[in-house]
This record gives sequence, C-alpha cells and structure tokens, in this order.
Amino acid sequence: MSKSTNIYEISYSLKQERRRFIQNAVFFVVVFFLALNAILTFVICPVQQRAASMEPNVPSGTCVFATPLGRKIKRGEIIIIAQNEKNLTFRQKLGDLLVGAFTFQKIRPWTSEKSLMRRAVGLPGDTLYMKDYILYVQPKDQKHFFTEFELNQVPYSVDISVPPAGWNPQIGVRGSFDKITLGENEYYVLGDNRLSCADSRLFGKVNGANIQKRVLFSYYPLNQIKFLKFKK
Repeated sequence: MSKSTNIYEISYSLKQERRRFIQNAVFFVVVFFLALNAILTFVICPVQQRAASMEPNVPSGTCVFATPLGRKIKRGEIIIIAQNEKNLTFRQKLGDLLVGAFTFQKIRPWTSEKSLMRRAVGLPGDTLYMKDYILYVQPKDQKHFFTEFELNQVPYSVDISVPPAGWNPQIGVRGSFDKITLGENEYYVLGDNRLSCADSRLFGKVNGANIQKRVLFSYYPLNQIKFLKFKK
C-alpha cells in the first residue's frame, strides 16, 4: 500500500495560498477584536452595578451600557464618576490603553481610580439643601426652590424608607443639610438609595473633569431591560 501524500507538501502554490489564508484570517480576527474593543471603550461601554446604592432604579448586579460621548449632563441623569484619580505619565497612559485593549478594560495596571455610579441632581450654579432625604434645588438665575422631582429632565424614584426606631441621624449619610451653592463645572451627585450610599453628602462636590460616562440603558437581567434616561 502506497503511503498517502499531503498535497501541500509538494505544491508550492498551494502552500502559499494556505499561508495567505491563515494570515488573512489572523489579521481579520485581530482587527475585529481591536475594533470591537475600541467601540466598547470609547463609544458604548458595559458597566456592572455592584452595590445597592442606586436601588430601586438600578439594583445590585444590573449591567448597563454607558457612553463617554456627549459631555453635557442633564439634571437627574445617571453618570459614572472617577474618584482617587492620579496623574499618569504618557508611557503609563499608553500602557493602560494597550493592556486594556486586549483585556476589554478588565486590567489597567497603572489606573487606580474607583468608579461610582451616581445621579447628577445638582448642576453648576445651583443652590441646594436637603430635608428628610429630599433634595430642594434653586436653579441658577431663578428665585424659588423646587423639589428635585419637579426639575429633573430624567424622571426617577428614590428609596427614602423610614429609618428604624432609634436611628441616629448623625451616623452615616445625612438626611438633611443646609444650603450650598455649586461653582463653575461643579456637580452634586446622590445615590437613589438615600439611606445607604456614599455620595456628595460624604465626599462633596464633583468636578466635571471626573465625570467619565453617562448611563444609557440596562441590558441585564433580561427582564429589566430599559432605558434609564426616559420613563418606562
């Protein structure tokens, strides 16, 4: 019985054709991977909410899509903000970009900021105060205060359950505070879970430069798919 012969071993043209096919396939996969990663990084980004701070609107475990595009923040919009951001050198930024590109932003060795999902309830120039966990807002150039729900362009609800008996209002986040006025490019952010959330009541005003993304809609769990910028 004659030994079978691999046609690619004797045909130079076929070997070249196979090599080109493999190179093209690898090139296509790499380009597709980088293009998809660029879209998920710079156009629309998946973010998972890991805490109860935005309940009832965005429960813990909810996955949302957010975008860094469009920097004008609407009153009541959910945003992603960065805390503890440090200045990076050009090489560190480039390293973060390259490593993040191949890990879908799961690993960024030189970036240490902590991202938080919160709601922008105060815009630059606003004067604010809170009473019993409800925010009152006097917009810039207006004379009267309104509740946050009367002004917001993005309707939502908040969890302001009655604190348990004996609750000390001086412990944890405050349910009331005196008037403050926001300066240029300053925002006031709150969680929807007003009793249990680290927000501007603890860490103060947020500079616009620290706003990373605007949340568009939730996509998981599947029975909770909804736009978070509009009413249901």
